[in-house]
Amino acid sequence: MRAWFRPAWGFTGVLVAYYALPLDRDASVLRLAISLLVTGGGLGILAWMMALELHRVRAGQPGRATGVLTMLLVLVILSFSLTFYLLNVLAPGQVAGLSTRTDALYFTLSTMTTVGYGDVHAQGQVARAVVCGLIVFTIVVIASLAAHARFRPPSF
Repeated sequence: MRAWFRPAWGFTGVLVAYYALPLDRDASVLRLAISLLVTGGGLGILAWMMALELHRVRAGQPGRATGVLTMLLVLVILSFSLTFYLLNVLAPGQVAGLSTRTDALYFTLSTMTTVGYGDVHAQGQVARAVVCGLIVFTIVVIASLAAHARFRPPSF
């Protein structure tokens, strides 16, 4: 269980940063400041977990390929989700059915897992290009990392 401590906290930090990142143009100064503080806190948690992992590797202890792969996946998912959300904020109609960050996260996950329900879908050319990039990334990079990573179940 201890092996999943850092990845779990890292995931929490990234998820907090994702939802707190101030992206509204018309937000009040107070709301903007609070969002920036929460985003910074989330990114701080992620940085702390990564620093602890780096310290572990430098100390000669075995790295946790599963934890690193998990963190990479979380970062990729949330980065693409933010990209789709921002694309739709800046150019409404690029992604049909997308209006919230949760919609963007849902769309990213359904695209990466090739489920693609169709309720949220790329409509504009820019959105379709980003989706193509996500699909290629998922197939090439994630599959390659998964094939080469040494997966070890966490010790309880």
